[in-house]
Amino acid sequence: MSDEWQDIAHYYDDLYVKPELYQLEAIKTISLIEKYKQSEEKDLLDIACGTGGHIPYWQENHFNVNGLDLSPEMLSYAKYKYPNIDFHLGDMVSFRLNRNYDALVCLYGSIGFVRIVERLYEALFTFSTHLKPGGILCITPWSTKEEFEPKIVVDAIKHPHVRITRMENVKRKSPNLVEVDFHHLVGQNGKVTYYTQSMEIGLFSKQQYQDAINRANLELKEYYQGQDMPMGIFVALKPLCDKNQ
Repeated sequence: MSDEWQDIAHYYDDLYVKPELYQLEAIKTISLIEKYKQSEEKDLLDIACGTGGHIPYWQENHFNVNGLDLSPEMLSYAKYKYPNIDFHLGDMVSFRLNRNYDALVCLYGSIGFVRIVERLYEALFTFSTHLKPGGILCITPWSTKEEFEPKIVVDAIKHPHVRITRMENVKRKSPNLVEVDFHHLVGQNGKVTYYTQSMEIGLFSKQQYQDAINRANLELKEYYQGQDMPMGIFVALKPLCDKNQ
């Protein structure tokens, strides 16, 4: 499978990782984990971790962090920044690790890259199998069917080492699918490079997320939305006892 993040990886942090926003999101996620978690330890798996933008905040709160991502190129940057953390290359739908966690987080709308509802169900089942009893799953939807609005995103980034101009066309491709056309101009080392590509992202309803949580034998505890979590976040508990027993 080709790495669709290969071109973006080298400027991803400069363009997308805004520490003040990541910190707010991480702090809120941690508060929700601590509110509902019933397991005793603090082992955390950051699913679709990318370059590891949230990792400093998990560490500041004494979580033992692992990361997982589908992109070898994104993981190479995460490993460079955090050489003492274990990172795993794998698809969020089907990964298999030989351990379970007290918390699984899948943030920044990454769950949308499962693209179809059947893979959403499979991913949630995979997440559940990697949670300890009493552990917590936190997922931010990329958007929901109820809230999606097409838009053109425009941004400009200026750092001493790089300049980036961003324009992205976010549009509905079908009732269940969004297409994002990326147009990025990156000025660095005396030259300007134009990067363009399109990515498809699954669009699911709130009920479909709840159904996926229920099918994975998890218990939805809260769906939170606020200024510190504008994408919203589903918080689900793996019961101490299997509710099907």
